[in-house]
Amino acid sequence: MNRKRIKINLLFILATLSLLATGFWIHPTELMPNIFLTSYFSICGTWVIYGLEVNHRENNSLLSLFKALNKRKGQQLFVLHLIIITPIFIYFSSWDSILIMLLIALTGVLYSIKLNFIKPGFRLKQVFLVKNILIGLAWGLLILLGGNILYNLEVMAFFFLVSLQIFIGSALRDVADIYYDKKINARTIPIILGLRYTFPFLHVLNSLSLLIILIYPQYWVLYATLFVVAWKALLIEKVKKEHQSILWTQTLNILTCPVILILVMLLKP
Repeated sequence: MNRKRIKINLLFILATLSLLATGFWIHPTELMPNIFLTSYFSICGTWVIYGLEVNHRENNSLLSLFKALNKRKGQQLFVLHLIIITPIFIYFSSWDSILIMLLIALTGVLYSIKLNFIKPGFRLKQVFLVKNILIGLAWGLLILLGGNILYNLEVMAFFFLVSLQIFIGSALRDVADIYYDKKINARTIPIILGLRYTFPFLHVLNSLSLLIILIYPQYWVLYATLFVVAWKALLIEKVKKEHQSILWTQTLNILTCPVILILVMLLKP
């Protein structure tokens, strides 16, 4: 794995931990040892999933992914840790946490599994917008996992915010991949809408983040959301001018999650 991919993987792990910590900070009901267990479980899962992302894009069969895994000792180590830690996680976690983790896993399966009964090689992520929705939901569920609760207005407000922000972030990453995606006939937002309409569309979605105040009407939530919306608006404009910039499409884009954590830590009473 090259240094660029390792850097991106570490950023995704930072994003994972940030969202778990955000959920915990909003709704601190979980015991600290369980938080560490959940965090390590999520780190292993994130490293395995995004460590194989390059291979997944280049090879479309499950067999090819296993072959790629066989060549990467580091990936094998994390898979082994996942296998070992899964029963421990299930034993010590609440039913809410287990269900949330199952929902995350189900979202990942829906994202990648082939539905050959519909069409040979067909995946849901090939449907316009579905890929971005599934990515947004999977990452948003980390807020619920960190909060160790399925339903709480305060936690659900940030689940909505994170899911929408990750949706937008995944579309910005698609902008950077537009030339590759055109070659494989992918139906991403930049390809279907074109760059001319993609950025106004993302600005509208970003503005919808303000609806969070309808879920949990508190001033500190509004202030946090306004900052996040301003942050993402800046990223959208920067990517609009520099489509292939790793700084804007990847690094600062992924760092939206730590930004949300910092805002919650600073503003929540």
